[in-house]
Amino acid sequence: MTAPGDYLLIYGARIAGRQVRDYLLERGQTVHGFLDRDPALREVDGLPVVCAEAWAQEHDSARARVVIGLFNSHVDVGDIVDRLERLGYGDIVSLVEFVRRYPQGQPFRYWLVQPDYYLQHAPRIARFRARLADETSRQLLDRIVRFRTTGDYRCLPPPDARQYFPDDLPAWPQPLRFIDCGAYTGDTVQAMREGGMAFEAIATFEPNLDNYRLLVENLRNEPATHFPCGVSDSNRLSGFDSGTGQGGHLVEEGGEPVFCVRLDDAIPGFAPNLIKMDIEGEEPAALRGAQDMLRTHRPNLAISVYHRAEHLWEIFEQLHGYGLGYDFHLRCHAYSSFETVLYAMRVPHA
Repeated sequence: MTAPGDYLLIYGARIAGRQVRDYLLERGQTVHGFLDRDPALREVDGLPVVCAEAWAQEHDSARARVVIGLFNSHVDVGDIVDRLERLGYGDIVSLVEFVRRYPQGQPFRYWLVQPDYYLQHAPRIARFRARLADETSRQLLDRIVRFRTTGDYRCLPPPDARQYFPDDLPAWPQPLRFIDCGAYTGDTVQAMREGGMAFEAIATFEPNLDNYRLLVENLRNEPATHFPCGVSDSNRLSGFDSGTGQGGHLVEEGGEPVFCVRLDDAIPGFAPNLIKMDIEGEEPAALRGAQDMLRTHRPNLAISVYHRAEHLWEIFEQLHGYGLGYDFHLRCHAYSSFETVLYAMRVPHA
């Protein structure tokens, strides 16, 4: 990956950056260090960690190739790329481009797959685009696909701050009868309450017991019933990997034992008018387990579609296939296309 005399650096010295380092080392590449803004980091496994400005003062930055080793929802990587370019770094490689160059043996990273995958599914993406109900959604889809195929972080719009109740979409019917799948610590209900939402009834599902305890405490004054379990398409005992905190997810083998339930079986008489799902890739299964509820009550839906590449269009296809007459909108609530949500909104008399 480097020519003689070049430097190979990784921007980001945490989990994703160390994965990039390990991947390169396993393939015989020499990594010269990490760039990172965290002053607490000085060294990682014998490699120096310095800020980009300091490294550029001591070296010829034009001779450096920098692989972006950041993969999270909280960092504006486009801003970092701008800064690296101003500092004269010669070759800046996004994670998208990194995966394009080295497709074999990459670890699982949510939506990050070989860029050609999106091109292979262009007809399905086009059908999804044609069914989106507003120009903001269509432009966002275009920009997400462009980002995931080119690695240009700067083509993405700023995140929409009001996740699950965007300002530019029709207001939810109130009072809300709200089902929160993947309730975490109750942060969604708290944010919606602060945003002026009124609740008649709330049902939450959260399989991680540490999160569940905080959830119950945080929502103690709400009209809520809490379930310490996951949501899927069958009632079963499963495993739960909580090692990634807010990104805890169900696993086929190992993990902490948790119960999963079908919404149709767990709360058949709840009659929701809004369901939110952010359940780390289990969304299609959970929707299959709620089909009776969806057909009977046609609740509005806010479904995360960023956990796997194909979810961007497949969850729309699934819901559209139920024939419930929804209007579909797309919004993104974090950097790098994380927290992308498909809003399926009930059309009166549909």
